[in-house]
Amino acid sequence: MPLKPEAHPDSVNGRLADYLASEKESILAEWLKRVRGDPEIIATENLNTIALKDHLPEIFDDLIETLRSYGCEVVAGQAVKDAEKHGATRLEQGYELPEMLRELKLLRAVLIYHLRTFEDLNPDDGMTARLFTSTTLHAFLDEMAIDATEEYQESQQSLKNRLSSEPNQC
Repeated sequence: MPLKPEAHPDSVNGRLADYLASEKESILAEWLKRVRGDPEIIATENLNTIALKDHLPEIFDDLIETLRSYGCEVVAGQAVKDAEKHGATRLEQGYELPEMLRELKLLRAVLIYHLRTFEDLNPDDGMTARLFTSTTLHAFLDEMAIDATEEYQESQQSLKNRLSSEPNQC
């Protein structure tokens, strides 16, 4: 397996990865609070904290690795797998697709806040550096949402096919 390119620790993406990693618990806690407080995400009423967090810590770690490795194929492949697991799990947990997408919207909001905080802590970074980190963050979240949605829909269709092929037990 080829070595993944590592960002220099002093590069803007390396520093952002370090910052987000240091804020991981507070970011996950803020996301959890927002999800629990969103009345449009009804499925959370039946989930404990562990089930609600689901694959989010792994997805968060994938984001950190994406920043550190410039989105190499090995990291991208793992991110896809984690996003797909998330989509399939949310269907199993009784989520409707809009609920899952709302969760991802709330994750993006929390991460944008922290990206802005990081930028305030690093005022010497130029516009190019800010654009690079913002683009990387949004591209990662967009791909995650697409992968999770596709897996959710495929799992939903598979479930429908299984139910329709079972003999009626009436």
